[in-house]
Amino acid sequence: MAKEIIDQRVLRILRWSVFVQVLFLLQSSFSPRFYFLEHGTRPDIDFISIVPILLMVLILLLLSIKGARSRITKPTFFIILNVLALITVFSRQIISTASIKSFRSIMPFSTFRWDMIFFLIIPLVFIAWQYSMREVIFYCILIVFAETVPLFFLNGKKDLFFVVANIFGDIARSVILAIVGWIENQLVTLQREQHMQLVGANKQLRKYALANEKLVQTQERNRLARELHDTLAHTLSSVSVQLEATKALFDRDPEGAKKMLGQTLVNTKNGLTETRRTLVDLRSSELESYGLTQAIRNMGKSASERGGFKINFHLDKGMDVLSDEIGHCLYRVTQEVLENTLRHANAKNVSINLLFDEDAIKLQVIDDGIGFEAREVKKDHLGIRGMRERVEMLGGTFTVESDPNSGTEITAVLEREDD
Repeated sequence: MAKEIIDQRVLRILRWSVFVQVLFLLQSSFSPRFYFLEHGTRPDIDFISIVPILLMVLILLLLSIKGARSRITKPTFFIILNVLALITVFSRQIISTASIKSFRSIMPFSTFRWDMIFFLIIPLVFIAWQYSMREVIFYCILIVFAETVPLFFLNGKKDLFFVVANIFGDIARSVILAIVGWIENQLVTLQREQHMQLVGANKQLRKYALANEKLVQTQERNRLARELHDTLAHTLSSVSVQLEATKALFDRDPEGAKKMLGQTLVNTKNGLTETRRTLVDLRSSELESYGLTQAIRNMGKSASERGGFKINFHLDKGMDVLSDEIGHCLYRVTQEVLENTLRHANAKNVSINLLFDEDAIKLQVIDDGIGFEAREVKKDHLGIRGMRERVEMLGGTFTVESDPNSGTEITAVLEREDD
């Protein structure tokens, strides 16, 4: 039996059960017994039963003193539980001198001593909870000996039938206690096995989560590599080639070299702009931190301050619970439209509408700018191609409506997800 310290919460529960038993013993010691003597006289008060009460009080004090309680190990706790059971048996076996003459009348068969069974089950529950079935069997055998041995000393050979009947009653009760202990022990064992299975499942889940996190990090690194390759690496490669050409022309054709250097400077600025834009696109913290509607509000207010136009929002509630793919798509489309508005529209008023429309989600960005002839604009002009691809990849539709001097209306419609 391991010498680990018993949990203080377990001792607290036992302390209350001992307190209840002390109260019961006090009540039964100073009140008439639950039986009648042969002559119908009231039994004398059993002052000797104060002895088990005092023993119970000593155990109660032991469980109440913090210093002693913190040193109780599992073997010590097992001894305390068995001592409690012996005191319970002893308190029921105490007989006053006046009662010995009527021994058979005042000592009913032990099977029917309900109070004893109750207080014997309490230590049994703790033993089945904290120990194995071996300790449960030991406890039940101890109860049988504690109840049968005193019968031989008190009754001798005067009433053999009574002694045998009591022994069978004690054995029957111990069998009942053993069954109760076995059930309790099996339940506790099952609970511990389930707990261990849960701990194992949690460990496995943490491993899966760690592996998934590493996979996501790898995918994100690859995505960053592709984005930087398409912007920064491409720009640097182009600049390198142009500088080499400028170096070759520097002595032979200074004017051509100067023109080539100017073109290189333009390409460098364009590359820097694209790189910055890519870095802004890669930053999804705004959307993740504030949710879709608030992120669109923040983005719209920022664009309004830079472009000097008035902006209005009509954003339905519930948009923040959309899937990441749909939310990201709507956010990027809005971002691209606002950038185009800043660069080309010269608008005074812009309206952003994000609404639930029957079974769909509709995003509309409307401005009163200079507009353009939509039919004459190339499909890949002003980032239209990128926005259209984003929306159509999710099964949606993307439309652009504009006329010169009549403003522009861009609409993206995505299928509404089922709850």
